[in-house]
Amino acid sequence: MINLVQTESLKRPTARAGSLRQVFSSASIYDLILCYLSPRTLVWLSRTCRMIHGAVTRFFQLAYNINRHLSRYFPDPLQFRSLQARTGLVISGSNALQFFDRTFYCESDLDLYAHPGHIYELMEWLESAGYNFEPSQHQEDDWHNHVSADWDGTEIRFPRAPADGLDRPWYPEIAAVYTFKRFIVMYGETAELKVQVIETICNPIKTIIKFHSTCVMNIITFSAAYSFYPVATFEERSMLKIPGSRHSPGAIAKYVRRGWRVYAAFRPGDTVLPYTSSFLPNVTRWVGDRHCWSIQLDISGVKPRPALSLSSEQFFLDPSTQNGWIMSSKTSHIPGIHVPSMDVHPVITSIFRYNYVVPNEVLAVAIRTWAVHQGKLNRAILTREDWTWCVHLKAVYFI
Repeated sequence: MINLVQTESLKRPTARAGSLRQVFSSASIYDLILCYLSPRTLVWLSRTCRMIHGAVTRFFQLAYNINRHLSRYFPDPLQFRSLQARTGLVISGSNALQFFDRTFYCESDLDLYAHPGHIYELMEWLESAGYNFEPSQHQEDDWHNHVSADWDGTEIRFPRAPADGLDRPWYPEIAAVYTFKRFIVMYGETAELKVQVIETICNPIKTIIKFHSTCVMNIITFSAAYSFYPVATFEERSMLKIPGSRHSPGAIAKYVRRGWRVYAAFRPGDTVLPYTSSFLPNVTRWVGDRHCWSIQLDISGVKPRPALSLSSEQFFLDPSTQNGWIMSSKTSHIPGIHVPSMDVHPVITSIFRYNYVVPNEVLAVAIRTWAVHQGKLNRAILTREDWTWCVHLKAVYFI
């Protein structure tokens, strides 16, 4: 009898292992299981054994297929991503959130955040992709009357003022918004696709960290997707309201209806143990740091950007990765209550092709001071055509 029991006990693990192998060797089966798991749970599960790691890896490749994600808006996603590579264009808003969350909001549009100097090229490309400009009541019918093709980045830069008619209280750090629409037939019905082009005053990152709350602080570049507060957003399903963001009250309510819990201030434990808090108060941050959830995208078929001149640095990374910030904890007018403040220090100079924001004022002053001296040399010996551009902020100051 004992031998029989022992024999049965020895058989059970083998049987369970066989069942497990059967499940995780068939994508049609394990996809139905993995699609319900959170990102962190998927990572933990992938560490259990080699077989499950392979299944999770294949699931990630399918679930986070950026070309499939963009195919709803663009017949050739690789052309669009090559445009991103050339211009530093960033996807954010609800579309980026949907990509990370593996969800779909049928009523949402595609928000594109553009650096100064790239609006003309972007809007011409959208028209070539079949989109039509839909002017607001304050815009002319022809967008060419609002945007110049001749942007000179070598000139001393002054941030552009917001366009006339833009509802400034609701649009911080935005110079202008342009809407494009396209109609397609999907499943036998006509569907409207809406793309909004947001021209930023400084750069996309400064605009995005001024959003109404942390749950929409996610971006997609040509080569990677980054979520700035992934644990709060996708594990806790929570978000922190950013005071002074000046967005419409309905913007936050929309995400509460979609399942996110909103906080008006830091929770008591957030400021006591900042590194264990999902909001990381008073912690120096950079796009793509260890606190971000970074998804490296397949760039096969994406055309890299050529150097801007023979003496300029080559772009290998998206300029967004050169930006940083600190979510500082500020004392409110109510004793014991601390509210967030997104602190950045801009670096706006013609030495760099793009504008940047850094989390440290001393660092910003040092880079600006260096840029002033470098700028004097450039203006004395170079023309617009052979200008030497610095494209990697961190390389300049060995950050």
